[in-house]
Amino acid sequence: MKDIAQAALKIEQHVTEMRRHLHMHPEVGCMETETTAYIKKELADIGIPVIAYEDITGCIGIIKGGRPGKTLMLRADIDALPIQENTGLPYSSVNDGVMHACGHDCHTAMLLGAARILWEIRAELCGTVKLIFQMAEEIGRKSEEYVKRGALEGVDAIFGMHVWPEMVSGTFNFEPGERMACSDRFTVRIKGVSAHGSAPHLGRDAVLAAAAVVQALQTLTSRVMDPLDALVVTVGMMNGGTKQNILADSAELVGTVRTFNSSFRDSMPERIRNIAVSTAAAYGCEADCDYYFGPSPLINDAELVRIARDAGEEVFGREAFCKVVKTMGAEDFSVFMEHVPGVYGYIGTRNEEKGITCTNHNPGFIVDEDILVKGTELYVRFTEKYLNS
Repeated sequence: MKDIAQAALKIEQHVTEMRRHLHMHPEVGCMETETTAYIKKELADIGIPVIAYEDITGCIGIIKGGRPGKTLMLRADIDALPIQENTGLPYSSVNDGVMHACGHDCHTAMLLGAARILWEIRAELCGTVKLIFQMAEEIGRKSEEYVKRGALEGVDAIFGMHVWPEMVSGTFNFEPGERMACSDRFTVRIKGVSAHGSAPHLGRDAVLAAAAVVQALQTLTSRVMDPLDALVVTVGMMNGGTKQNILADSAELVGTVRTFNSSFRDSMPERIRNIAVSTAAAYGCEADCDYYFGPSPLINDAELVRIARDAGEEVFGREAFCKVVKTMGAEDFSVFMEHVPGVYGYIGTRNEEKGITCTNHNPGFIVDEDILVKGTELYVRFTEKYLNS
């Protein structure tokens, strides 16, 4: 087998250049047309066959190994965020109001680098590698569009990772079980009766009823959910009323649900509706609800974690493993994991000596580019271990 570390070092400059090009030309989810074209050209220059779609962005590269075996999918997300960059980098975004503030440019460049190495060693691989460059991770469940189009057909496992500014550069993390929560959205609409503020008894105050619903929803966390499980119910938007001295005849609440418990999650639409309807009724109002199931909880497969940890130790060193507490944030990589076993982890990018400390989704977000070559190598080492074990 080719010396993977040396192969990665050989293309380190090219990986960095690709990342900087992508960083300069960010595109938001579902609109990554130039990004997709760039990826397709890079893959074509290598010689890798590409599957693209007329109606969605993103693409899939296919590398068939020299011997039969399993099929592994490697994933990178390609979309940016609607954020105005203020890093001052010489390769800052040239697109106003759009920025790679979550490191997806890094993921894409690292996977393109890995593609080059995997193509070189394909004769030694047992099985097939699918390289998916996925659109619109930031929107939620858009990964499902690839599933609908058959991207997972024949796939036995999927691997993904994220650059993580809360971890020191040169560290890595893969852990089994619950890692990220679901991200669902609900809307509660309350109907009341308008009246003048000087005669509230003549109306039914929708804003007052909405305020009561907000408080009542918190009993799901404090009195309904098992205290040993995690649940967050957040109402982030409350809209209602037209004037300071008029009782509102309508109000709307929009919120999010985060949990790892899939069965409890399935019961949330009915639970929220029951609370909203009964609470609103106590104030003489009516309520109805909508519920949207977003990305599922992300739960890592234990055996794939073992392989990823072994690969990570070879790349970064055993002492570089870093424990990370599971988070209530979400990642639509979990949609793929509804269909095939998967593993998802993190590589650290924080470097205080270089002043690299900003968190994701921040206008000043930058990464320690020294980790790009390591991420490239990690994609390849995981692939070799999974397919050839």
